[in-house]
Amino acid sequence: MKFNRSAKENGTTTNYMGAKAYVMSAEMELYTAVATCVVDDAYYEKAAARLERIRSLVSRCPATFTARLAVYARKELNLRSIPVLLAVELARVHAGDNLVSNVIRNIVLRADEIKEVLACYQLSNSREATKKLNRLSKQVQKGLAQAFNRFDEYQFAKYNTASEIKLKDALFLVHPKAKDEAQQQLFNKIATGTLATPYTWETELSALGKQHFATQAARAMAFTETWDALVLSKRLGYMALLRNLRNLVYYSSTVAFTQALAQLTSEQQINASRQLPFRYLSAFKELETIQQQKGVPKLLQQKAKQAMVALEQALVTSCANIPVQRGTTVILSDNSGSMFGDLGGKSLVSAMSKRTTADIANLFAVLYWNQSPGAYIGLFGDKLVNPQLSRKERVFENFTRINEAAKNCGPATERGIFDYMSQLIRTQQIVDRIIIFSDCQVGQGCKWFDHAGNRGDNFNQLLVQYRLINPGVKVYSIDLKGYGNTMVEQGAVLVSGWNERIFDMIAAVEAGQGVVETINAIDLG
Repeated sequence: MKFNRSAKENGTTTNYMGAKAYVMSAEMELYTAVATCVVDDAYYEKAAARLERIRSLVSRCPATFTARLAVYARKELNLRSIPVLLAVELARVHAGDNLVSNVIRNIVLRADEIKEVLACYQLSNSREATKKLNRLSKQVQKGLAQAFNRFDEYQFAKYNTASEIKLKDALFLVHPKAKDEAQQQLFNKIATGTLATPYTWETELSALGKQHFATQAARAMAFTETWDALVLSKRLGYMALLRNLRNLVYYSSTVAFTQALAQLTSEQQINASRQLPFRYLSAFKELETIQQQKGVPKLLQQKAKQAMVALEQALVTSCANIPVQRGTTVILSDNSGSMFGDLGGKSLVSAMSKRTTADIANLFAVLYWNQSPGAYIGLFGDKLVNPQLSRKERVFENFTRINEAAKNCGPATERGIFDYMSQLIRTQQIVDRIIIFSDCQVGQGCKWFDHAGNRGDNFNQLLVQYRLINPGVKVYSIDLKGYGNTMVEQGAVLVSGWNERIFDMIAAVEAGQGVVETINAIDLG
């Protein structure tokens, strides 16, 4: 079975480290750029450059692939902004059928995304006149009109926030056809600005923040009552719960806090919310600061610990379906400098997050290891580091072990990956698969090299040598940044993304289906 076309067949290039790298097909490059994009600056690539590259790739890829990739990114990778961009760019280069409207109908899963599509369309088409959205694409209009039929008053009201393009503007622009009289009345409320004020944690806390309290004790009591009401009314969504666990530790009563943890660990709600794994890590790290602070009351310490255990359970549940493959798996996690970022934080996953790309790599490594007795983890930077993990400890505890061990990798190069490949060749150890989590920018910048004289592109020479010993080894390069090139020349599968779906993609490949083929199988109905 041939997993993917050789990267070498597409040509060579120079990566951001100054080393030889291999060009991907347009479809693979678009997939990796999309799967790791949150429209923020990255360590090696500005957000504007990433978006321009995506626009160029859309024009080079088959329209049906771009359409299915947009739906895959929204429904499987749980991304929001980038599917909108793909749909809008697709509308610029494709016409004559219902492909664009089908995509929009599939990716607009929240009421505010109706406005996001129009805002993106306006920017993408450089509309600056008074009526910026005149001559709206008929297929974009049709898809958004269908999306209007999906939401109720609460959902419209929740996202009827102040913005340049308002929900009322969208209604007048796309002219949705009401399903029945009740929905027509709802559309009338949008038009007249008379939607009922939604009961959400944002509106409740905003109202509370405007009140004056005589004492701090009175203020604390009011916050407790508000958080309790939000939790007990079951109006606090799963993402909001993750974001506000720290507040619940400080302010909620025992009854409300117990219900919040039950919601957090509910398998049904976990699967419905489909949070990216690093979201659980971010919440865990916030609670960890409470544990580490001096002078925090014992009750708060206990509540923080309970919440941390619940987060652990929720994360494991969310990743319970990771398809673990048989045999011996080697997981190599990149902990070089570009994975942590400079002082400007350019390797953070987004401007709103404290998590780095190395955090994602190490979390994925421990999640797979946690469910696979035959897995080994190696961390690479200036040297190879073997973290001492324990099967008796929880995921986050082992993640902490990995991050502590990673401090010994050295921040400059990736020579540790050469050490591991050389070790495999020297010992003639047979492994079934090698999974590499990296930004795929192994190179020779600043004349960096290892003690054996290996440069960035020599990884492929080592891989060829190892295949002489172990021709059946499967190699997966998991691209966590999507810079558009790869260090692997041939005989490896390229996968990209920030959620556990990357493991599904590995399973699909081992079952005989390639990455592009998996995306092309997405149903647009």
